[in-house]
Amino acid sequence: MKTSTANSKASSTTSHVANPEEEARWIQDIANGDRNAFRLLHERYRAILFFTIHKVLGNYEDSEDVLQEVLAKIWSKAHLFDNDRGKPLTWATTMARNRAIDRYRSKQRRSSLGERYENQIDVERDRVRCTTEQDVINNETTNVLRSAVLELTPGQREAIDLAYFGGLTQNEVAQRTGQPLGTVKARIRRGIERLEKKVRDRV
Repeated sequence: MKTSTANSKASSTTSHVANPEEEARWIQDIANGDRNAFRLLHERYRAILFFTIHKVLGNYEDSEDVLQEVLAKIWSKAHLFDNDRGKPLTWATTMARNRAIDRYRSKQRRSSLGERYENQIDVERDRVRCTTEQDVINNETTNVLRSAVLELTPGQREAIDLAYFGGLTQNEVAQRTGQPLGTVKARIRRGIERLEKKVRDRV
């Protein structure tokens, strides 16, 4: 096993709060083949990457597939990460969003091609008549995500949105919202823990 900065940061597995400096070190270690660093990054990013992907696809199985592709890409492309060009989380979520968009467009193209050779009336009739197991799973997943977000307090939603999707640091979130840094950290930590628990329970 390689000796790395990740080994000295094992206590970080209990925290879901973004830490760009720590995560940049993990990515550097991943580029050197460190599986422990990859595990730490996976634990911290899994939930937020899933939400990013599902927001585009709206489909549970497709989102899981794309998530695995993105995690594999993080492992293989870690050496391309440039800390001077952006935060680790922004790099990862951009990768996830782009891959989800690619999957969505690919499905749209296949769907369009198939419709040229199918009777549209029969397709619509079958769609109305038959609710498949996958439909149920997709609806359940959407409801789980919506429920999880609604359970957050307004302060938690705002802090998570700014930190994870706005790319702001915790200090910047505190300045933007006019809240103490300790309050911002607590809101992000509690909000992410609640969201991740919802995803873990569903998965």
